[in-house]
Amino acid sequence: MNESERLAKLRHDLANPLAALLAETQLLIMDSGGLPAEAVASLREIEQLAIRMRTLLREG
Repeated sequence: MNESERLAKLRHDLANPLAALLAETQLLIMDSGGLPAEAVASLREIEQLAIRMRTLLREG
């Protein structure tokens, strides 16, 4: 396996758990009525960082 193929496999292997992380985080944000403000802020930060990682994987 050459370097390009390894990189493509790594992107794919990272994309799946990242998609799950992003989806679960967004579900928690949607149903965050009973959560403390700090928890919601943390979830939003996780969401933004996951989106950033997804963008990096797609651009690479």
